[in-house]
This record gives sequence, C-alpha cells and structure tokens, in this order.
Amino acid sequence: MVNRIRAVVIIIKIVCILSISSFANSQKIRSRKAKQTDLESNSYVQKSVEIEPCSCAIFLTGQFNKHNRTEPPRGNPAIQLELMQNFPCNAAGNKLCSNRCLDAILKHLPNSPALICGTIDRDCFRERAYLFYQNCSPRWINTNFSAGREFCCQNDRPIRCTKMAALIRRTLLTNNATTTTSGTKLDASSE
Repeated sequence: MVNRIRAVVIIIKIVCILSISSFANSQKIRSRKAKQTDLESNSYVQKSVEIEPCSCAIFLTGQFNKHNRTEPPRGNPAIQLELMQNFPCNAAGNKLCSNRCLDAILKHLPNSPALICGTIDRDCFRERAYLFYQNCSPRWINTNFSAGREFCCQNDRPIRCTKMAALIRRTLLTNNATTTTSGTKLDASSE
C-alpha cells in the first residue's frame, strides 16, 4: 500500500511539473505572438499615417477669413514651397517650420509683385499677401506674417494701386452713366 501511495504521489508530482512547464511554454509562445502582432500593428500605423513635411504658401487676403483662423483658405496659393524637411509635430516644430518658411520667402520679397501677379489667376485690388505653413498635417496655418504692402494686379501684371483705383472709378462712372442714360431714354420713350 505504501508503494502505491508513493507511486500516486510521484505521478501527481510528474503531472504537476509537466503542466507547469507546458503552461510556461505556452506563456512564452503567447508573448512572442503578442510581440509579433504589436510589431505588425505598429508598422501598419506608421505606414498608414505619413507625416507631412513642412510646406509654405502665400495666400492673398481675398482667399481667407482674417477673423476666423480655423477656416482654411480658398483656392490655390499664389506661391507654394515644399521644404521637404520633417519637424516635430508640436509647438516647437511648428515654430521651426514657420521660421524656415519665412527665411525661404524673404528671398522672393523684392520681386514679389511680379511673382504674385504672374501666378494668381485673377485680378486683385489692394490685397495683402500672408504666409501660411503646413507641418505634420495637410492643414494650412496662418502665421499672420504679411509682406507689408498691398498688391494690385490686372491681366497677370502688377499695376500701381492708385492707377487701378482710377481705372475702377472710371469704369464705375461709365457704367452708372450708361445705366442713367438708358433709363432716361426709356422714360422719354414712354411719354
């Protein structure tokens, strides 16, 4: 009887040892699988979310709302530069991006009337150019940096704003005179 009890105790010990070792092995396998899935999911996240490099653009005041900074600008920028540099996606990275944009755009400031009038697809009257940037996301952010001058463009060429104002006044007066004259002719013919 004593031998049978010893045999049963030994069998129980062996079963316990085997179950403990198989449990430990299964835990190692699961942790390896978990690590593999974590690596795969992280690489998937990194592939699907590509960080936008720093880009700069010049928009004219007719293309955005100065009072609502969250509203994106309308249309295409007058000038756009892609710096192809990635900066951190935080306030410091945004500051670096906007400073690099400012440095890049300052080179074009002396020739800015010809550049802006040549690139926009419309006439403009007394519009200011503002610097926008993108960093880490495809959303334009207004820096509130302006060239400090007003641009007037007609037929893809820069024109002095005073000369353009005189042309606009003359056109308005001519249109008003035509309307008034045609209005009086109608009144005269109806009598």
